[in-house]
Amino acid sequence: MKVKGRFEGKTALVTGGAAGIGRATVHRLVAEGLQTVIIVDRDAEGARREVAKVEAAGGRGFPLKCHLADAEDIRRMGVVAADRFDHLDLLVNCAGIPSSGGLVEEAFLHAFEPIINIHLRACGLVTQAVLPLLKRKGGAIVNVSSDGGLRGRRGVWIYDAAKAAVIQAGKSMACEFAGYGIRVNAVAPGWVVTELHFMRAEDPERRKKELLEMDTDNCLMRRLALPEEIAAAIAFLGSDDASYVTGTCLCVDGGRVGLEIPKKE
Repeated sequence: MKVKGRFEGKTALVTGGAAGIGRATVHRLVAEGLQTVIIVDRDAEGARREVAKVEAAGGRGFPLKCHLADAEDIRRMGVVAADRFDHLDLLVNCAGIPSSGGLVEEAFLHAFEPIINIHLRACGLVTQAVLPLLKRKGGAIVNVSSDGGLRGRRGVWIYDAAKAAVIQAGKSMACEFAGYGIRVNAVAPGWVVTELHFMRAEDPERRKKELLEMDTDNCLMRRLALPEEIAAAIAFLGSDDASYVTGTCLCVDGGRVGLEIPKKE
């Protein structure tokens, strides 16, 4: 169910908005009346493609190419955004890269900087770059973490540590920005069927179908999430329906973190 009108007349910036959860969030916000969306992604063609869809749906889109591993590129992105827009109501820090980096089975140094830079450092740098726009009218920030940031898993310690830090960073941001009328929250998705999990497969469409139909024992609901289900949670936290919610993390994991999950018989 979509609640129409929650974002009427508002402007949002979504990183990683050309694919996956970011793309689903863009279109969820537009479906709820968002006036303008800035799609930040290193995939310029993909961002332009999503902007065309936004405008076909009656919204206004602006593609902004940015490599979030590059601090200077993020600074430039903030300058361009400030030059074209007078304020920002919602920031969604959603961009991500695949998890990797175990301590036993593989070397991890090759993965350390890319994962930390994209998932944690970019979250802070993007927020800093557009903070002046958010401060003008107040608003909301939603950082996309992971259920991995709330539990232990083997083989992905860098990713999970970065996602745990994103949750904690959001709490600190909430304290720092409260005086400006800016709320800051996080979502922690479970396993979501996005391009990160099927595009590198030999047959991406077949793998996507397998994931969508999978009967899994990794959560109580025994299935994987759709990007649109995470987008719905982001839309809630970014809307006035969450006007008294800040500094928290919402798990959208089908019943996983902290729960006993029975194995398939």
